Amino acid sequence: MTGRSVPLLRVALLVLLAAGIAYLETQRPFGSFRLLTFFLGFLLFADATSLARGLLRDCLLIVTSLFLGLSLIEAVASISNHESGLTTSPGFVAHVPVMGWGPAHAGQFHAKRVDEYHPGKTIYNAVYTINSNLLRETKSCETCETIAFFGGSFTFGEGLNDANTLPQAFADSLDRKVRVLNLGFSGYGPEHFLRELETGRFDKVIGHPKLVIFLTAPWHAERTSCKAYWVLDGPRYTLENGRPVYRGQCFQGAVAGLRAWAQHSAAYRAYVEPYLQRVNHGDIDLYIRILVAATQLTKEKYGAPTIIPFLRVPAAYLKSTGFTNDEIIKRLQDGGAYVVDVSLAREIAAGAPLRIPGDGHPTALANRLRATILKDYLTQHFAALLPPQQAQASP
Repeated sequence: MTGRSVPLLRVALLVLLAAGIAYLETQRPFGSFRLLTFFLGFLLFADATSLARGLLRDCLLIVTSLFLGLSLIEAVASISNHESGLTTSPGFVAHVPVMGWGPAHAGQFHAKRVDEYHPGKTIYNAVYTINSNLLRETKSCETCETIAFFGGSFTFGEGLNDANTLPQAFADSLDRKVRVLNLGFSGYGPEHFLRELETGRFDKVIGHPKLVIFLTAPWHAERTSCKAYWVLDGPRYTLENGRPVYRGQCFQGAVAGLRAWAQHSAAYRAYVEPYLQRVNHGDIDLYIRILVAATQLTKEKYGAPTIIPFLRVPAAYLKSTGFTNDEIIKRLQDGGAYVVDVSLAREIAAGAPLRIPGDGHPTALANRLRATILKDYLTQHFAALLPPQQAQASP
């Protein structure tokens, strides 16, 4: 082999490595592709370093060391952080106006989550039915008074079939004699609730509801503050004279692209993201004010009260914010919302299976228990909104 052929082969290797990196970054063929990207980057710059001379060689050596370090850190993060793989049918999540993301079209969508470290273990395997209004299907009375559920994945019923969602359990508890709508979707927060009301996105579907329900927990503040990793396209609000004002998407331009790129790194998710998502006093205050604004707008638009099923969080979560669960509840009540504690603390302490193992979303049992709490609360405080036989039932 001649002396000239060796560099040519090395240059060809550089091209192949660069092509491999480009393929991984554009196609993202598997969950941990970024680890292979970093390793191929290490090989590419190691090869380039061996071909270079002088100052360029020294610079490339630094970059090579950087990619080696990134590869090692990414490998450790990938091994030490137990994650699960989620796959959904095409079209279930797409970019949509107003909300940022949502279903692209009606249909049945399969969602499967498996344990990435035990591929044979399925965490859940569910079918989501999205109707012609682009809402999760809920079987109820189509000609009766409407009760509309807004919310995120807990309301949508992530990991569960249609029959086991919270809105469906609530409709069933009322013998399906009320029209119940499920406007929830995975990843939505109070900011989506307010934006839907402001834009009237679902006004034609909702009509004039007698009641609006929004299930929430203080960790929704990570979404209203644009700190949650998936809210890049979500609505962003800031306070102006104490009132939340819509400012567009959470992130745009180069910042959005950089955040989206970083999200595919296990090291970023393990070592950087937890710090970025920590909420402070201002974040909780914004979260409360957005919910209060949505509550007041619901009253103005529909003349309907808003019930907020509330999930308490451990005191440690709120420690650095200066708030407590009770203080948040009090602020929401002062803002006109009717707050109902649906934390199910006693049932959790007793070991009831209320969370999907390996996932954390509510089980069908948890949704039935919370639906019963809501029904009992309505019976006590809003009996006029219920069918006669339900209103007469004792809590």
